Parts: sequence; C-alpha cells; structure tokens
Amino acid sequence: MLKKIVKAAVFCPLLLVWLFGCDIANSERSNIVIANTNNPTPQPTETFNTTIRDENVESLCNRLHEIKKLPYRDPNDTDPIYEALIAKGKEAIPCLVEKITDDTPMRDPREAPVWQHYKVGDTAVFMLVRIAHDDSILQEELLKKMLPVKYRKEWETNGVYAYFNYVSESKNRNELQRWWQIWIKENLNSQHK
Repeated sequence: MLKKIVKAAVFCPLLLVWLFGCDIANSERSNIVIANTNNPTPQPTETFNTTIRDENVESLCNRLHEIKKLPYRDPNDTDPIYEALIAKGKEAIPCLVEKITDDTPMRDPREAPVWQHYKVGDTAVFMLVRIAHDDSILQEELLKKMLPVKYRKEWETNGVYAYFNYVSESKNRNELQRWWQIWIKENLNSQHK
C-alpha cells in the first residue's frame, strides 16, 4: 500500500506538469526574445573615477594587479583602471610592454574559465592587444601572431590556453616582451615619422 502511495505522489505531479506545464511553456516560449550575447552593442560606459582617470600612465601600469574585470562579452562590465589605461591609448603601450615580464600572481580578471597561474604580465598582454586593435577578430589574430609556430598550431585546439602554455615558462615572457618591443618600433615609431 505504501508503495502505491509513493508512486502516486511522484507520478501525479509529473503528470500535472506535463499536462499543464508544457502548454504554458510553449505559450511563454514564443514571447521570449534572446539577446545577442556574442556581439553585444557597446553602450557608453559610466564615467569612471576622475582621480583614477587623471593618474599618469606609469601609475596606472603599476596598478594592473588591482584590475578586477577585463570586459569580454559585456563591454560595460569593466574596471576603472582598465578604462583609464584604455583611455590613455597608445601612450600606455610602452609601460604595458615593460609589465609583460611581471610574474606576480593575481586573480584572473577575464570572463573565460579562470586560469590558475594568471600573472600581472598576462593582464598587460591582454591590454596591449586591446589597445593595438579595437576589433576582436584582429585582437585574436594579434595574440596568435605573437606566439611561436608551435603555439599557433596549439591555438587551433586549445584557443587562448596556447598562450598560457607558452608563458608558463618565464623565459617566454622575455621573448614576448622582445616581440612587443619590435612591434612598437614597426608600428608606433613609424607613425611618428
């Protein structure tokens, strides 16, 4: 008798949900609009803290470890230090290049799955790529371009984790810094001539 009561207690609510819930779900489903989360329309960000905005580039670069959020999907979900460095633009590139070799551990501020060995130098690299190219496709291409061929091939299967695998050896951070120093000579110094 107890088994019949248990079966009825489990089966009846499921039957009711199926009978009535499916119809409700179908009628509500037609009214749902799913936002495009892959390519959100950037909205103007709130005015960031003026004291941070007015800091010089060197001071901002020395605060990279404080950045809590690097925007990815939602361009409005950001950080005031990040915003201030982006606002400085190409002026920030030399000090960010100097920070590439900073292997001080920090919390991964990206929206992607967290990388457990994230360093301040990684934030510098992601900031550099963002300042160098505003377009996300060009940013990814630049990230791949700065890697040796072995890691470019790895990118095809592991994506950005190929970058993290590359910089897991500290000598490679030095190589990456040299790559960016050459990039500055070829791209920034040539613009000033």
